[in-house]
Amino acid sequence: MKNWQRYWLYFLLVYSGLHLLRDIFQDLGVENWLSMVLVKPLPSKIPVSWTRIYWLSFNTYIAAVLEIVLSIICLRRNKFSQLGRLTLVIAAISLILWLFYWFFL
Repeated sequence: MKNWQRYWLYFLLVYSGLHLLRDIFQDLGVENWLSMVLVKPLPSKIPVSWTRIYWLSFNTYIAAVLEIVLSIICLRRNKFSQLGRLTLVIAAISLILWLFYWFFL
């Protein structure tokens, strides 16, 4: 495994762990710096359905847990392979979706 791949997987472990922790804090209503950073406030005039909120939260949990599991598998095998490339794809898709949400919705 190349150095950049190892660094990527360790970065992804830390980032996904913090992201998962932040999502849990937000869903439980715990207000701290971690749960309030990069959160887009919703206008109070727009009604938000609870099913939409749970669906969005569920998707972020799946992505974070999947990234953590794939990173650990790659690091234990000491091989980047297809699973490592999948972490890059998931991260790219997540970034694109977050940018779309932040700037257009």
